[in-house]
Amino acid sequence: MDAPVPGGEDHVIEIDDLVNTVGSGVILHRDLQLKVRRDEVMSLVGGSGSGKTQLLRVILGLKRPAAGVVRVFGVSWQDPNAKKVRDARRRMGMLFQNGALYSALTVYENIAFPLRERGGMREEEIRAIVNAKLAQVELEPRHGKLLPANLSGGMVKRVSLARALALSPDLLILDEPTAGLDPDRSEGFVRLIKGLREDHRFAVVMVTHDLDTLFELTDRVAVLADQHIIACDTLATVRGLNHKFVQNFFGGDRGRRALEHG
Repeated sequence: MDAPVPGGEDHVIEIDDLVNTVGSGVILHRDLQLKVRRDEVMSLVGGSGSGKTQLLRVILGLKRPAAGVVRVFGVSWQDPNAKKVRDARRRMGMLFQNGALYSALTVYENIAFPLRERGGMREEEIRAIVNAKLAQVELEPRHGKLLPANLSGGMVKRVSLARALALSPDLLILDEPTAGLDPDRSEGFVRLIKGLREDHRFAVVMVTHDLDTLFELTDRVAVLADQHIIACDTLATVRGLNHKFVQNFFGGDRGRRALEHG
């Protein structure tokens, strides 16, 4: 049996009976169940308006659900033990769709930001980690002097990934990681994620509409439709589901090309 991730969890995320609302109480999700294993890439797919981003916000602890239980590394974000919550947050890394880099900070300072927030580190330790993370995403120390405005779209993704990895997380959350990249850069980014996982074995939750990325990286896919997760299984199993969204998403020439490529 594989050894568990630090902390001993079989699952890094456990969501039970989630009710999620927006606006003045409009129900977005109800009776939603989801479990993410400690060593897998889980892709979350769903139609426009299905609430993928809102579900990520709940997982990240940025939004409190109306009902239900959400545990990350076995910890509820509503746990009164502030240290447990803080420690759980530090085991997560997030790559936002647009990168969300601080425009006034250099690449170096963006990556150093979570390290400084954690505190207790000398500047030489921070420098060593930042340079190591730059190397992991195939960038060089000289790139640390650049401002986000001077980066290409592909470099923004890599710097954002380096920042997400700064605290060596056990769980990485990716929101449309290849959106806005041309095919070559998209393939390069996917190869980068695969290589990093082979070396570090962190879990990944990924929202994507890109079938090539999904087929290349995914162990299981969770389908968000009809206000809950209607299926969570291997790609082969989910693709056979008799549901309009699933057939539209995976069907047709686009789906066949991605399957052949994968």
